[in-house]
Amino acid sequence: MRVLVSCDRIGRLGPAGASDVVAGAFAERGALVAVAPVSGGGDGFTEAVARFSPSARVLAAENPRQACDMLAEGPDYLDVTAVTAPGLEELLALPVTPVRTGITVVVPHREAGRALTGLTGSLAERGRETGAGIAATLAEDSRAAAWLERLGVTDRAPTGALCGLGAWALGCGARVASGIGICVDGYRLSALAAKADLVVTGTDVLDLHRRGGDVVAELTRLGVEALRPVVVVAGRNFVSSRELRLAGIEEAHAVAPPGVGEIDITTERLEALARRVAGTWTW
Repeated sequence: MRVLVSCDRIGRLGPAGASDVVAGAFAERGALVAVAPVSGGGDGFTEAVARFSPSARVLAAENPRQACDMLAEGPDYLDVTAVTAPGLEELLALPVTPVRTGITVVVPHREAGRALTGLTGSLAERGRETGAGIAATLAEDSRAAAWLERLGVTDRAPTGALCGLGAWALGCGARVASGIGICVDGYRLSALAAKADLVVTGTDVLDLHRRGGDVVAELTRLGVEALRPVVVVAGRNFVSSRELRLAGIEEAHAVAPPGVGEIDITTERLEALARRVAGTWTW
C-alpha cells in the first residue's frame, strides 16, 4: 500500500513532526509512505521547505519596512504572511529596488489569488470592510492603478496580495506565491497523490467554518483530483461524517474524543491515534 502523508501543525507538533508521527504509524504496518509536511507560513513553512530544499534560506518579516530590508538580503524565500497589509500611503512609499532572480515572496494562501484594483480588487474589498465612501475608494483605486503602471506590473493575481504588497514584490523582480503552493510544487504533490492509494493530511482543528484550513483543503483537492480517498487526522474534530463527505473527505479522526474539553495534544497521543487509523487503512 502506498500512502501520502502531508500534515499541517497538530497540537504542539509542527507540520514536519506531525507528518513524521503519522507516517511512522503507516510504515509500521508495512505501507510505503511519502512524507511531505505542508504549511502556509511561519516556522512550519521553514520546516516544510527544509524537506524538499535543505539549502534554501528562509527569512520572515513582521512589517513592510522589514520586508524591504530582508528582500535586499537576497533570501530564497521571504515570508510576509505575518505582515499586516499596509495602507496605500505606506505601500507607495516602499522603495522598489531590483533583486536577484529566484527570490519568492510568500503570502497567505487566500491572498495569492487577488488583484489590486477594480470592483473585486483587494483595495475595494478593504474599502467595503472599513466602510470607506465610494469616492475615497475610487480615488485609492486610481492612484494604485497609476503606481502599477509605473512599476510595469499588470494588475492580476497576485498583485493584490496584502493590499498591494504582492505588486511591490513583483515590481522588485521577485516571484509571489503562497506557502502552500510552494510546498505543492516543491514536493510535486499532484504526482505523489496520483501514485498513492491513500492521502492522509492533518490539522489542529477540523471545524465547520474552515474544515481544517487551507492545507487540508488543498490536500483534499489533490486527493479528489487523483480519485484517491482522503483521511484527516486532527487534534479536534467538529465536523459530521456527512459534512466531511461533502467536502471530499472520506474520514476524520481526532485525538480529543467528542465532548472532551481542551487537552494537550502530545506526540504520544497523536502516535496512538495514528496507529489506530493505520490499522484500519492498510492491507
